[in-house]
Amino acid sequence: MQKLRLASSLELHYYPKNDISEYIRQGLVFHKKVGFDAADFPMWIIDFFDDNWKKHIENALKATDETGIKFELCHLPFSTQIIKNPELLPEFNQKVHCAIDAAAMLGVDYAVVHSNVITLPVSEFDRAEQYETVVQHLGPFVEHADKVGVKIVVENMRLVPGSVPVHRYCQEPDELCDVADALGIGVCWDFGHANICGVKQSEALSYIGSRLKVLHINDNNGIGDDHVAPFFGTIDWQDAMKGLIDIGFDGLFNYEVVVSAVPEVLREPFARYLIQCAGEMMKY
Repeated sequence: MQKLRLASSLELHYYPKNDISEYIRQGLVFHKKVGFDAADFPMWIIDFFDDNWKKHIENALKATDETGIKFELCHLPFSTQIIKNPELLPEFNQKVHCAIDAAAMLGVDYAVVHSNVITLPVSEFDRAEQYETVVQHLGPFVEHADKVGVKIVVENMRLVPGSVPVHRYCQEPDELCDVADALGIGVCWDFGHANICGVKQSEALSYIGSRLKVLHINDNNGIGDDHVAPFFGTIDWQDAMKGLIDIGFDGLFNYEVVVSAVPEVLREPFARYLIQCAGEMMKY
């Protein structure tokens, strides 16, 4: 396939979060050093109930000018607790609206949202009801984003396995696309989530087609959401890349991997592995 530009979540580096502005700057310096083209901003590192949050975003913009690495993507806050505890919903919604404003300040191209629904026993799953819940909840976020010039994309969800057959709305590409089409937005495809749900990557991507705007590239063993590097899990990456080729995807090749257990001394070689890995995958 054609060579795609590379990106990753900001959290690959080791700098501590005690100074968020410097943490962000160091993350961009790290991305520049190892060879990424862009970065994905994880909005959960910002405390939107602290009056200083806009200052952190302003400092982040200065860091993008300094490094030449732009935040082209971001992930908005998400929570499954709001389903179980509706009293948390107003505070959560406020946080997401602030994060959308932050995304506009950063000038990101796409902001990722979750459908914020939970895994249910199949016997309790009502597709129409889940669809209405998701569209009604995400609608105000999309409306706000449109006003401030941010493009929202909705991400495919993963199952939380149970002792009985279960389903989670937006785990399947048709459910995901129903939401995207209803709201007039694009799609983020998380390969790890799809693997847990037993979805064939190439077929799903073919269904999604031009709706696809953002990738979350990570691997797992098909059970837990491990967020490990490609080839450390069970995903058929040749099939996955075929799916991207078939629909002519030309966006960012964007990693979402967890590195919390990786020692500081190994963070840079690990990041370089991800870059080399992308090069090999693009040869398929």
